[in-house]
Amino acid sequence: MPGGKGKINGNIEGVQFSEGNKAAEKWTEEAALKFGNDLLAWMKEADENIFFDDFIYLSCDESKYAGAIYAELPAYLSGKFTSFLNILDKCRIIEKTKLKKFSAFDKLNPSIAKFLLSAEYGMSEKTEIRQRTTIEPTLTETEKQRIIDNL
Repeated sequence: MPGGKGKINGNIEGVQFSEGNKAAEKWTEEAALKFGNDLLAWMKEADENIFFDDFIYLSCDESKYAGAIYAELPAYLSGKFTSFLNILDKCRIIEKTKLKKFSAFDKLNPSIAKFLLSAEYGMSEKTEIRQRTTIEPTLTETEKQRIIDNL
């Protein structure tokens, strides 16, 4: 069934994304791995390199890559290439570890770190409440004697 803009049919002649075609896929696995490895290296480079968006918007040299760099790119590439997903998983572990570590050592505002860990990684404080209740009847001496007599 035809789809996409202008009802493009990818089956016609089988060359929709052939080499040299302007619409050809720019993010190959090789290009994705280059981007992923650059992100991983950047995260390991300095303590303050925590967030993917910092890399994407502030540190990344877009001219090094074949395709456009945008905020949803890591999600797109991880859905397309398992090898990129493996690198991104390492990056997420580094991000989570830095958030926990730096908030524990007061290098990062603990409230912000707590919010980010909760929002991004589903982590939360554990509060355990144990309650033990015993009910002891209060009987007068007369009532006690009456119960004993009835036994």
